[in-house]
Amino acid sequence: MMGDTDCAWELFDLLNPIHHGSTPEEVAIYKVEPYVIAADIYTAEQHPGRGGWTWYTGSSS
Repeated sequence: MMGDTDCAWELFDLLNPIHHGSTPEEVAIYKVEPYVIAADIYTAEQHPGRGGWTWYTGSSS
């Protein structure tokens, strides 16, 4: 509605969980289902990029 469709698509791509599993390397890092939104993406040194807290009601919003 605001006309900034390029920015909207860029943000959608960042949020879309399917993009975290596009390659075997990304799957090995993300480690959760690519068809649900993870509530957390870990930044701890031993697990950077790993998803967490899937399949609970808070992640559905």
